[in-house]
Amino acid sequence: MKHQYFKRRWSVLIGFGTLCLICLMLWPLVSVNYNLSAYLPESSQTRQAMAVIDEEFGLSGAAQVMVEDVSFQEAVALKEQIAKVKGVKSVIFADDMIDAYQPLEQADPALLEQYYKEGAALFQVEFLQDDYSLETEAALDGIRAIVGEGASFSGSSVNAVAMRDATVNELATISLFLMPIFIGILILSSSSWLEPLLYLAVIGVSVLINMGTNLALGDISFITQMTAALLQLAISMDYSLFLLHRFRECRGQGLEPAKAMHIALRESRSSLFASCLTTVAGFVALMFMQYGIGADMGLVLGKGIVISLLCVLFLLPPLALVCVKGLDRTAHRPFLPRFEKLGRGILKARWPILALALLVAIPAFLGQGANRFVYGETSLLVSEGTQIAQEQEKIAERFGTYNPLVVLVEKGDRGKENQLAQALTAREDVRQVQSLATSVGVGIPDEMLPAGVLEQFEGPHYARMVVMLDLPQESEETYAAVEQIKGTLQSYYPDGYVVLGQPTSITEIKALVESDYTIVNAVAIGIVALIILFTFRSLLLPVLLVFVIQLSIWINMCIPYFQGAAISFIGYMIVSAIQLGATIDYAILLTNRYLDFRRIQDKRAAAVSAVAASAGTILTSAGILCAVGLTEGFVSSIPGVSDLGMLIGRGAALSGILVVALLPQLLVLFDKAIGKTTWHWRRKKQQSLEKGKA
Repeated sequence: MKHQYFKRRWSVLIGFGTLCLICLMLWPLVSVNYNLSAYLPESSQTRQAMAVIDEEFGLSGAAQVMVEDVSFQEAVALKEQIAKVKGVKSVIFADDMIDAYQPLEQADPALLEQYYKEGAALFQVEFLQDDYSLETEAALDGIRAIVGEGASFSGSSVNAVAMRDATVNELATISLFLMPIFIGILILSSSSWLEPLLYLAVIGVSVLINMGTNLALGDISFITQMTAALLQLAISMDYSLFLLHRFRECRGQGLEPAKAMHIALRESRSSLFASCLTTVAGFVALMFMQYGIGADMGLVLGKGIVISLLCVLFLLPPLALVCVKGLDRTAHRPFLPRFEKLGRGILKARWPILALALLVAIPAFLGQGANRFVYGETSLLVSEGTQIAQEQEKIAERFGTYNPLVVLVEKGDRGKENQLAQALTAREDVRQVQSLATSVGVGIPDEMLPAGVLEQFEGPHYARMVVMLDLPQESEETYAAVEQIKGTLQSYYPDGYVVLGQPTSITEIKALVESDYTIVNAVAIGIVALIILFTFRSLLLPVLLVFVIQLSIWINMCIPYFQGAAISFIGYMIVSAIQLGATIDYAILLTNRYLDFRRIQDKRAAAVSAVAASAGTILTSAGILCAVGLTEGFVSSIPGVSDLGMLIGRGAALSGILVVALLPQLLVLFDKAIGKTTWHWRRKKQQSLEKGKA
């Protein structure tokens, strides 16, 4: 970058300011997708089933509503009120199956207790729009106004509304928690009170540009919406730190500001590009997932990192030069200690650290591969202790688990439909089968049926059944039951049937993401290793650097196994790629410094100097990413986002610690091999000294 560029600094600042304002206005216009099933491939059975059901009946939202301490007649009256709410398509209650005016003692108890038990009424509500529609949300609000605050709600529509509310509200809450932490960490690493504001301004502008330009993508997932802005802020803060620290060093040599910035850019450009490329590599790897949530996150975050680098290269220099007097006037002594003592201490503990790393590596690798994973939407959306979870538990305790399967079969033979319904009802793991045959009987002519009932169960080509499983959504028993039910359907309708529900989509997601993981992991490691190879022109350094970060990933991912906790496989896969791409920067920075010092020092002194020069920046960057992750982990009520945050936060801390503690040992241990496998690595005459110390 030439000096003339700095003379146009005000034009640059005005240009970035204008772009920032435009993107700030565009961000609220970006559509957010809350339907994770939409990210399955078009060829998947789930997407094909959704298309058929949508064509035949529409993809209606559904919910269960339980009202306690009501008489049967009061429940019937409530049902009629709920059915009149705008956006409600139908309401099923016991009076659809039995005569509401006969004594309850004469009703079939098995049928009655599916909807009315011990003074509690359970309504099955179907909506005109899908789970994610604002009309469905308004209908749920209308139902709550009728049944009162004491009622309990569950179902996919309820989950979708809770998720949307949490996404909107929690992003602001998490940001409020994080800003003081960010500023505190940045103050510790700065030498001027103004520096943290420059960091936040530059990366903040890049975040706004990234989130505003997401409008061009059509829509983004709610997980991306919740995490992308803060992750971009945390991951790319390194770039501002690297450049401004170099600028400070150059000014310390007596150079005037513009010249110092020119040299700082020249000296840090290769490290900045390498860091950016390795980070983007992790996100590019996510785009190789067949499950589209990876491409969604990978594209938004990858774009964000590139925008952040461009802002650091083109916005930070003129901004820093404009504010140089302010930086000087607000200068203060460094708060972070000098890390020479840390470097010497780490080198003294070389063999214990290496031994500990070897001891931990094998169990960590085995443990992270033996985790108990969850794959479904519900496990990502509903957390224990929240109101929605408590209400679902109350309904399950009274009426059993709500786990419906929608089954479509060729219409035209109601006798066969009834036989199928009876065969499914006979299963111990099926609580109920809702169909036209089971609701109104087999021999009743169509003209005698209410129009709403007929439309609910018969489309142009298919008849619909809803099979209520008395099983959790994710378990081996559930997967086995679904396969057995498919076998039963095949025996009655060998020419074809359609089945859709959480258990079937979970089975498909499970198979999909497990095959994705191998591809994503290999691509991420391969691209990152290649970038390191070309950056350092070394064959051995990519192996050492990737090993250190991979070890931190294994340790991070094995912790849930030893805790006995289940984790989301999608989160596991995404975090593995993010942690590798985002924290390999720490290893690149320390290695770069080691190679610089190694040209004028022996290997141990170079390692100490490298730690002293880079530990502050590494620990600051890791601290920021750790703060973002842990804050999202503790604050978010959405389990998928919370788990993602905890894994990212813990992973950043582990990566920072291992880079500072373990990587210097490996660089010293393999110093000769690095020299032999690194092209044009010139050393000064230190070889005799090395031989004397060996």
